Amino acid sequence: MGLTARIHINTQTTDFARARAFYRMLGFTAGVGGFPKTNTHLMARSLGMYDLCTYELQAIEVIAIPESWGPSSIDLIQFAVPFSAAPPYASPTHLGMAYAALLTTDLAADVAHLTTQDVEFLSEPYGVPGDRFVFFTDPDGVLYKLVETAPPHGDPEADMHVTAMPYIGLNVSDFDRSLAYYQMLGYTDVRPLGATGALAEARAYGLDTPFTRRGADIALPGGDQHRLRLVQWLDPYDGEPPYPPPINHVGIARMALAVRDLDRAVSVLQQHGAEFLSEIAPCCSGTGEDTTGIINLIDPDGIYIELVGPIERRDPIAPPEWCEAR
Repeated sequence: MGLTARIHINTQTTDFARARAFYRMLGFTAGVGGFPKTNTHLMARSLGMYDLCTYELQAIEVIAIPESWGPSSIDLIQFAVPFSAAPPYASPTHLGMAYAALLTTDLAADVAHLTTQDVEFLSEPYGVPGDRFVFFTDPDGVLYKLVETAPPHGDPEADMHVTAMPYIGLNVSDFDRSLAYYQMLGYTDVRPLGATGALAEARAYGLDTPFTRRGADIALPGGDQHRLRLVQWLDPYDGEPPYPPPINHVGIARMALAVRDLDRAVSVLQQHGAEFLSEIAPCCSGTGEDTTGIINLIDPDGIYIELVGPIERRDPIAPPEWCEAR
């Protein structure tokens, strides 16, 4: 189906200025703005906003870590209409797109700096220098996993040492079913994870008992080096479902993936019985005349995977008559 890369994750916030300052402090100093604050009815439908003529954004910017290893972009959005202040997932084991991992070259220094900024952590760091992690939250409570995979070697003069976003944590209810689904999308490079964790590691995930799980890091062979960490938590297990539509919930609400030909990708996926939130929406000028389109795929657990790619140009579709009456 021609899946090639991760474009960005989408993180929604209730206070854009506060969130942007926070992510800049982490190292997301690059950014692209200028996106339209409103858009077409088809774009609203693509986010599950079926009863709206359009949506309205308070602010939007695609932010990134300069010169990161692999993709690091976050589509940071504050919705004005429709607005939701419901809190994000409180646990990194919650079903859905629960967190993003941030790679650091000096975890201890980063934790020390984040502590001075009153950042909240789920626990103390787990592991040993060169192989440890800790979860923290952004100002809205969105979870991130700070990961160190080599002996500390960051710039001693820097406040933060985040260099990449290596993987996204996706928690699922049936590992075999989800693995088959993502392999169908192209994630055929599979590296199994450890099946158990003692109490010390469990506490780093916010759990109070040892855990068992089934999981793997999955990737696109020859892709852009991004991974998905696909995990079914067996014990303990929380079956509360992922965020329902529309896609305006505070937290990491969706992930955008690039395809070579969106029309073809959708046709192939439809033959496999894939479920979508809407039809393809030309994106993102607001004119409806774009030759790039988006569509949100719904995985077996209800996780939103946005596909982005070239499309055949369509004539703009007029909004429903009820829009004109408003």
